[in-house]
Amino acid sequence: MNKNITNTIKDIRKTIRKVNALADDLELRIKAGLHLQSVNEISLELERQTETLALLGRALPLELGDAETRMRAEQIPGQTMEISIGYTPEGWFRLEIPALLPKKSRSGNVNYIRAPLLKALSGYFREHPHERLGPSVIAYRHVYDRRTPERRRRDHDNIEVNFVTDAVALFTLPDDSPAWCSHYYCSAAGDANRTEVYVVPHTDFERWLHLYGDRSTEQKEYGEKGG
Repeated sequence: MNKNITNTIKDIRKTIRKVNALADDLELRIKAGLHLQSVNEISLELERQTETLALLGRALPLELGDAETRMRAEQIPGQTMEISIGYTPEGWFRLEIPALLPKKSRSGNVNYIRAPLLKALSGYFREHPHERLGPSVIAYRHVYDRRTPERRRRDHDNIEVNFVTDAVALFTLPDDSPAWCSHYYCSAAGDANRTEVYVVPHTDFERWLHLYGDRSTEQKEYGEKGG
């Protein structure tokens, strides 16, 4: 059994324990008639953990199965993560992952996002070939459900972005060295958790910052969805 599969199974078990603990806690708080804000925070965290569990479960047949099994898994409604890929009206590459990126961890497994991300990118650029960009900024916009308390939003240096940078640079830049690739991170409130990633030429970045970098601004949806 390869390391990715072992880590996925380990993460599934760990997440199930978290879901059970949160469900027990939520039930006790409701029965005790505790403050609604306390109940809401637990329910939001329970929602986040169950979404993580679903993503981990979806990754298993893609990692374990043969070609036929993977094809059958991809045909199950909701089985693949719908990643939106395209360009903004200004011509900047943009992708949207319908989830927050995981926290940095030595033992953390990111394959449940990396596998559908690489599949979506390769499918998109197979249909939409283009020239690679010159020196650019890969800008991350971490969008939190606006019901999420401020204290539950992560510090940017605690979010695992390297695997996304590697994948995006593979298709859009000559490489991800400092000569070609800079990074920018910001957070915003929105209607649901998601991660937006933009590739913006250095010469356009100030304009991007004005249009998209404002943490209080909701963004329109662009691009095609794929998984």
